[in-house]
Amino acid sequence: MEKLNGGLELVPGYRFSNIECQIRYKNRLDYSLIMADHDCNASAVFTTNKIKAAPVKISKSRINNPVRAILINATNANACTGSAGEENAVQLSDDIAAKTGIDTSQILIASTGIIGHQLPVEKMLQSHEKLLSGLSVNEGARISEAIMTTDTKPKYTAMRFETSMGQYTIAGTAKGAGMIAPNMATLLSFILTDAPVAKTDLDRIFADKIKSSFNSLTIDGDTSTNDTATILSPRSESYLTSREDLESFSEALGMILSDLSYQIVEDGEGVNHVVEINVINAASDKDAEIIARSISESLLVKTAIFGKDPNWGRIACAAGYSGAELDENCLSIHFDNTVIFQNGTPLNYSAENLSEILEKKFYTVTVDIGLGHHCSRMLTSDISYDYVRINAEYST
Repeated sequence: MEKLNGGLELVPGYRFSNIECQIRYKNRLDYSLIMADHDCNASAVFTTNKIKAAPVKISKSRINNPVRAILINATNANACTGSAGEENAVQLSDDIAAKTGIDTSQILIASTGIIGHQLPVEKMLQSHEKLLSGLSVNEGARISEAIMTTDTKPKYTAMRFETSMGQYTIAGTAKGAGMIAPNMATLLSFILTDAPVAKTDLDRIFADKIKSSFNSLTIDGDTSTNDTATILSPRSESYLTSREDLESFSEALGMILSDLSYQIVEDGEGVNHVVEINVINAASDKDAEIIARSISESLLVKTAIFGKDPNWGRIACAAGYSGAELDENCLSIHFDNTVIFQNGTPLNYSAENLSEILEKKFYTVTVDIGLGHHCSRMLTSDISYDYVRINAEYST
């Protein structure tokens, strides 16, 4: 396994294009196309929000087709736009299909940005010739930039891995800095590989790895209407089938998703600290997950993280109201390797050591439930003054 310096442009078999369409703003990339050279198997995980954007509805209906392209726009979510929003998205994909000779059902669509505004369809249609003429391998490096909204930096990663059928590459990009919460939690992410993986294996492995990455992070507890994570893998007559080969692919995919997850939280709106909440020894998997989520999404915990305040009582409180099985006399809390609270009793600890931990960009809070052997982890962040400022001004 080898980490590579770059992103989507490193994966053979794909071309990319990014243009300034002025969908909402001038002088920024906001319209992109990922084009596969051949038919691909696709797998995706979409938002669980009951209000789903038009591109989510359309892509869900096409995800089992042989996929050739992903059409992406930033700055406008095309959510809460009624039937006109869906018609607009279909019209855009129809035009790309007609101009490339593929079927419109082979085009997935993704959008991100402000909710409740119709896309400027005529302007976007007029830009399609430029979008298609700009397709190249090197443009893959700019997809990460083009899909940004309140992100402060592009997010991408790539790996090379070995199988019995040879060496393959997998790469991914993501955008998301706010409205990030589990199920799903990335806003938009695109993963590409040249490894041929059968549709059933791709679905199974992708769903499993999403659970331990994008569905295990939170910035603000809000689940977007547009959340979409998609992976493409070329269709083939010779898929990776052995257990060892699929494990190698799974491991590489897991590393890609974990890396992107950390980048998302680290670049969260106004974020100063990234904290891993590690719940161990819970009575069940469900209890471990519930406790980790309750602590990670607590505003009192997140404001304490921002203030570098060693208020571990807020962590105990969030675990207690989570609804999971819990016994105070079995509960212990650690900040990195410093034990603060053990088996229901506060401990004396070095204030200086704890202060050093709380100053760090990244640290771990371990919550030992002491009732079983089940674990869960989530990435969370602080809530800062800047988060409030950014979101108070977003639509203006």
